[in-house]
Amino acid sequence: MREELLVLAKAYPTISTKYELLVCVAGITADGEWRRIYPIPWEIFLEYETKFKKKQWISYELRDDKPSDRRPESRKIKFETIEVLHEERYKNIKTMLDERLKTLEELESEDDRNVSLGVLKPRIIDFVWSDWDYYNKVKSKSAQRTLNGKKAVKIEFPDKKFQYVFKCNPRCPKKHQIICEDWELGMLYLKMKRNHGPDLAPKKVREKFLIEIPKLRHIYFVVGTHNQHPNTWLIISVLYPKKKDIAEIESKTLF
Repeated sequence: MREELLVLAKAYPTISTKYELLVCVAGITADGEWRRIYPIPWEIFLEYETKFKKKQWISYELRDDKPSDRRPESRKIKFETIEVLHEERYKNIKTMLDERLKTLEELESEDDRNVSLGVLKPRIIDFVWSDWDYYNKVKSKSAQRTLNGKKAVKIEFPDKKFQYVFKCNPRCPKKHQIICEDWELGMLYLKMKRNHGPDLAPKKVREKFLIEIPKLRHIYFVVGTHNQHPNTWLIISVLYPKKKDIAEIESKTLF
């Protein structure tokens, strides 16, 4: 069975039990369903033909049209069948997301065997970081070799954990603080670390994600639960328009 997906989330690669680098990809199908697909090997994004980004449609063959773990939106796919289609207009994406908005309280009240993906429209308050314990585990695995002598881990990992502080709607009575694992964030941090050093890099990332992105308005968080930590919600994508999209979004027609 073939399926089309509007990609809305692409999280930073994680290491599987076999040292394979896998990427969490999620979005909304052409039938309007939330979907999480895997396994997506990190190497997919090294090939031009199979490389895709957020806001693009892709198609692929499902291995089975049944949940592949306890979370109802999860499906295993034949990653070698991925085809990259067109990019979607942000105005249309915004409409789709507005129709599906939730609060974090609503999502947390559900067991992730019922709901494990959702979208929030946050009121952003702060953006913070701390040392990441996971990095030390990755670092130790990076020194190991596979049977053919190659490095077990082939990609650099951030040594910082970044979290947004926000309210999930204007009437939300409490501040939330949860981890953001957006691929873009991780790559930006590593770039800033190379260019500006480890002390300045987190501040550069904070400037982008706390000041520059919110200026564009129309910001959404795609959130999902962690497979190994049931009912723990993470921000897996920060969605925002390009500057050229804003005029189209905010224009009012004659009718």
